[in-house]
Amino acid sequence: MKRTDALYQSFVEILREELVPAMGCTEPIAIAYAAAQARAVLGKRPERVRIEVSGNIIKNVKSVIVPNTGSLRGIAAAAAIALKKTNSAPTAATVWTVA
Repeated sequence: MKRTDALYQSFVEILREELVPAMGCTEPIAIAYAAAQARAVLGKRPERVRIEVSGNIIKNVKSVIVPNTGSLRGIAAAAAIALKKTNSAPTAATVWTVA
């Protein structure tokens, strides 16, 4: 496929519209979102949670502060803040605005 092809240009345009650079560390939100989704599916706060992630996620999430946690860091903080939220369906905004 050549860069001048219409199909190539269509792909490039889709990428320009859809790709947005991430600001900050995205690993805590991925963990929080998964935890919030689990709570929503269960319809209640789970009694216990087991989180399995790759080494890269562990490396990145362990050193950043999870918002709305009083400066806590790590996987447990990201999951806990999401599980604290009400039973509403999770969204990225729901996870980050837990009070």
